[in-house]
Amino acid sequence: MVKIVNLDSMSLREKIGQKFMIGINSHNIDVIIDLIKKYSIGGVILYKQNYNNYDEMLSVIKRLKIANCENKIPLFIAIDQEGGRVNRMPSEYSNIKNIYDMSLKDVNLIEKNADITGSMLKELGINMNFAPVLDICDKRVGKVLYKRCFYGEVDDVSNAGMKYISGMKKNGIIAVSKHFPGHGATSFDSHFLTPYVYNYNKVLDKHIKPFENVIRNGVDSVMVSHLVIRKMTNGLPASISSNFIRKYLRDENNFDGLVITDEINMLSRNIIYRFIYMKKAFLSGSDIILMKISSKNTGAIIDKFIKLVSSNSEYMKLVDESVRRIIRVKDKYEINDDVSYDKCNIKEINEEVNKLNSLCDGK
Repeated sequence: MVKIVNLDSMSLREKIGQKFMIGINSHNIDVIIDLIKKYSIGGVILYKQNYNNYDEMLSVIKRLKIANCENKIPLFIAIDQEGGRVNRMPSEYSNIKNIYDMSLKDVNLIEKNADITGSMLKELGINMNFAPVLDICDKRVGKVLYKRCFYGEVDDVSNAGMKYISGMKKNGIIAVSKHFPGHGATSFDSHFLTPYVYNYNKVLDKHIKPFENVIRNGVDSVMVSHLVIRKMTNGLPASISSNFIRKYLRDENNFDGLVITDEINMLSRNIIYRFIYMKKAFLSGSDIILMKISSKNTGAIIDKFIKLVSSNSEYMKLVDESVRRIIRVKDKYEINDDVSYDKCNIKEINEEVNKLNSLCDGK
């Protein structure tokens, strides 16, 4: 469990560090370990490129936690484990079928899906999952969200999403609903091009609704996507729009949970522009900036944030607001850096996965 931390006892470096969740697309996690030790970063996102097999994955997670053991606040260890197309688990594990086919077959299979996935993650020491996907899958979304969405319209997606979140919570895993306010409103892939949505009424009347419903039912975190929505985001992607995050998410939906940006490098590969976008994300009210790195330049970026905030009392208030939310969620889920757990029973988990997949196939 998180120890009660007085914000006054934390240095600015420690506070700013909590606002970063870092990942790297290689086996070289030493770069991230350096950031943990120097800046007390708040979390790490795992990619499949970080390990070749189960033993390596377990070793990576334990190394990250050990590196953080001298810091005041334990780490978020996060992963994108949707199942189906988006599978970050090593090959020893059987892959759960996609949520679209499963919710089409029987929505009651979704909570079982999340229960199995949550158990699998918990036994590895992972505590946050970037799922469920609450985008409504219009036919025109194509490859971006293909079979990553629940089957159906607003009520169907909301119901399935709440079942998935319940299965995650049961296992002490923080569910992060994405991609707020609904990537189904566009056919463009925001990994390559920032989508512009002209029909904002369609977002308000349809695509944002599943997120509003799970927020009312107690989801603890949402990921905000890089969608520009006319009349809602002031010409900026939602992930860096103060008007959108503060007005629509915080005020109108009374959401006081964690707001996490979609991967910030998707907005720009240029390090100068990246800092500008990160600053906008910071000022917009986002609590955590999700960032994939390839070098040690990240330390310089964090130093720039420390310098930026140190001379501005209003910025400091924003940092404190975010750190309070981060600590509150870590405390609620009893996040810790314990590494004394043993290996999980992969055979048993695979039997459960295969049984669930058979039910989805109607066998």
